[in-house]
Amino acid sequence: MANNYDQLPRVEFEVNLADFKRLEQIARALEAAGLQGAYAEFQREYANALRVSKQFIRNAGADEVDAAQKIESRQVGHSKSDYIPTGTLQGSITPQFSRGGLKVSVVPLATSADADKARQKAKSGKAKHFKPGKGAELHYYGVDVEFGNSKMTAEPFMKPSGEKVATKLDGEFEQAMRRALR
Repeated sequence: MANNYDQLPRVEFEVNLADFKRLEQIARALEAAGLQGAYAEFQREYANALRVSKQFIRNAGADEVDAAQKIESRQVGHSKSDYIPTGTLQGSITPQFSRGGLKVSVVPLATSADADKARQKAKSGKAKHFKPGKGAELHYYGVDVEFGNSKMTAEPFMKPSGEKVATKLDGEFEQAMRRALR
C-alpha cells in the first residue's frame, strides 16, 4: 500500500493580510507628505492585526479539532460501516500551523498500523496513547473513513466539522479585527 498522506481530508483556515501592504504604502506616502506619525501608527495597527490574526487561527484550529473529534466519536462507525472506532482516529486529529501562524490545516493523522496497535492495547488493558506513525508505506485510514473505499461507505467527519466551524467563524474575524484596530 502506498502512502496516501496527500489524500487526507483537511480543513484549512487562513488569514490573508495582503491588503496591509497597500495601507503601508499609503502610510509611507502620508509620512512623506508631512503627516508625522502616520507610518508609526500603521506599524502599531499592523502589529495588532497580526497578533489578533494569529490568535484567531489558533482558536479556529482548536475549534475544528474539537468539532471533528465530536463528529467522529458520535457519528462514525458504530455498525454503520465496516469501520470499528478505537479512538485512535479521533485522537489523531491534529492542527498543523504555518510557519507564520496565519494558516492552520487540521488533519487526521492515524494510520492503519496505529489502529492495529490501539486494538491490541485495548485488548490487553493497556492505555492508548496516539503517536503518529512514520514511513513511506503508511496508510492513513482517515481517507477511507471520510471518502469511503471498496470495502466501506464514506462517513465524513472532517467536511461537516469544517463547514460547521466555518459558519461560526464567518463574522467573528471581522469583529476581532474591529476590536484590534480601534
